[in-house]
Parts: sequence; structure tokens; C-alpha cells
Amino acid sequence: MGKDNDKNKTKQNRKLIFILLLLIAILIAANGWLSYFYIKNRGGGSAVSENNKYNLLNPARKLVEQKDLIINFQPLRDYLNEKYEADQNVSVYFEYLPTGASIAMHKDAEFYPASLLKVPVAMAVAKKIEKGEWKWTNELVLMSPDKDEHFGDLYKEKTGATFAIEELVRRSLSDSDNTAHFILIRNLEIEEISDVYNHMGLKQFLSTEGKMSAKQYSVLLRSLYNASYISENNSQKLLSYLSRSQFNDFLQSGIPADVSFAHKIGIADDTITYLDSGIAYVKSRPYLLTVMVQSKEKTMAKGIMKNISENVYNYVKDYQE
Repeated sequence: MGKDNDKNKTKQNRKLIFILLLLIAILIAANGWLSYFYIKNRGGGSAVSENNKYNLLNPARKLVEQKDLIINFQPLRDYLNEKYEADQNVSVYFEYLPTGASIAMHKDAEFYPASLLKVPVAMAVAKKIEKGEWKWTNELVLMSPDKDEHFGDLYKEKTGATFAIEELVRRSLSDSDNTAHFILIRNLEIEEISDVYNHMGLKQFLSTEGKMSAKQYSVLLRSLYNASYISENNSQKLLSYLSRSQFNDFLQSGIPADVSFAHKIGIADDTITYLDSGIAYVKSRPYLLTVMVQSKEKTMAKGIMKNISENVYNYVKDYQE
């Protein structure tokens, strides 16, 4: 019996060793194949040069169809120049997001951004949350100096009432609520707001007269679109609030209702300036458009914005090579 047991144990040990060696061989082979495909996809080595003939092209190109890679905006540029080049009170910046092609008219003309400043403040809030210093569910107190009746209804609430940070950001962006905006500003450090501008290359903004051009402001919207300053989740959150804006009589009036438009409007009464900046999510052809108009007549400013918005939308939507 002892000899039989020894033979059985020997057979079992040999079987275990065989299985172990087989597993090691499989792991080595798998690692080799994974390494090969990793190097192939990363664009390194001579094998890559032979097998990946597009390794010098933009990897994102494969996500956009050839017909949507528009770079010819000269006809649109000609129209805008003919219509508004002589008017120094109109500043326009357009950027076609799939290719980066752009049009900048009166690119050096600067205006006070008014409520457009609520976007960088919301970004500063999101960054503070990402650092773990706040949570979206934390509540902030409404103080008497925060109340402003020009935009939004939060000023009607009782002094001392508390509101979740997420609710304040939503009201600030969707409703352009000044009171919600002032509560957020009061609870932020100036360095936290400055960090947003510094990251965008707008460091001089807070140290000058507080004006910027349409092209300069557009950097903020592009940052949200690319999620380059705050996380994907928070960039999506802020853009979703901007897409629920209650104000549709500026640029949005030139875009069909079924096209999502994440934007922020601003009105500076003291300088009689009207502003709107946003991203139009035309199917497979998203673009960014910022228009700033200085006019004594609000209806005229609205008409200019609608005309520019309609022509940009129609050009992008209908363009064919």
C-alpha cells in the first residue's frame, strides 16, 4: 500500500508541475502579444512603421468623418466682414471644433464680460471640490449683501437660508442668478478664481480693467469642451447647466430648438454691452461662437446676434466639399 501511495503522489506532483509549466508558458505568450500590440498602437519600433501607416496623423481623426473635417470658412468670413467689419462695436469669434478652423473679427476689441464671469467662478468651485475641500452637497449661507434682484429669484429667499453648492452653481449658470453667484464668490479665495484665468492664459485679466475680447473669453468654453481644467464629470456638469440656459433671445435665436446650445449670456447696463458665448452641438459638427455687441438699443444687439448665429449655423450645417 505504501508503494502505491508513493506512486500516486509522484503522478500528482508531475501533473501539478506540468500544469504549472503550461500556465507559465501561456502567461509568457500572452505578455508577448500584449507588448507587441501595445508598441504597435503607440507608434514605436520598425514593426510599427510597416504596419501603422497613419502613425503620424492625429489619432482623433478616425473619430470624425472626412465630410465633417471642414477647414474652408472663407465664404462665411467674407460675409461677416462685409456685414460687420466697419462696426467696431461688434466682436466675433467662431471656432469649428473638429478641425480648429476659426474666424476672429475685431479680435482686439475688449468688453466687460458681465455675467459671462459666472463661468470661471463655477469652474473655480468645481476645482475646489476636486481637491476635496468642498463637496457638491455642502451648503452655503445666504447673507444680506449677497442679494441682487437684477437676475434670478434667489434674492427673494430669507437671509440666513442655506443652499447646496450644486444648486447655487446650477442657478448661477442656468438662470444667471446674481445672488447665487455672489454667495459662491464670497466663499472662494481670490487665488482660486485667479487660478482659472492663469490656466487659460488670461493672467492679465484680473490685474487690468477687467475687459476681454470674444476670442479670449472663448478659451473658457473650449476648456470645458476639452475637460482640460476640471474633470470630465465636472466639465459635463457645467456644460449641462449652460445648455439649460433660460435666455434664448440672443445667439440661440438663430439656432433650431432641437440643437443643444451650451451658452452663457451677459448684459452690462453701464457700458450698454450684450454678450453671448456658447457651443452649438450640431450633429458631428460642433462649433464655438462668441459675440459681443455694444449698442444703445437692445433690439439691435439681438438682431445682430441672431443674424450672425443663423449664418454660422447654416454654413456649418449645409457645408459640402
